[in-house]
Amino acid sequence: MTQLADATGMQILARGAGVIMSALGAIFIIFFLVMRGAVDEEREKGDLEAAARVKRNVLITLGIGALLLGGGASLYFFS
Repeated sequence: MTQLADATGMQILARGAGVIMSALGAIFIIFFLVMRGAVDEEREKGDLEAAARVKRNVLITLGIGALLLGGGASLYFFS
């Protein structure tokens, strides 16, 4: 508790940014889970080119979500 009282304004700002980044990362991971089913839908339709594009976007979404979640946690816990 005494560490919280001694926190500077920059530490509070960094922790707030960490919380926001972690929340955005969690939203991106939820989008990943929702979009994952779209690849199968495109394959069932027979549009393999669109399925490959959607799969690439799904993996990009997962990567961004993981980076934001990890970076936000790092900012929060190590500032």
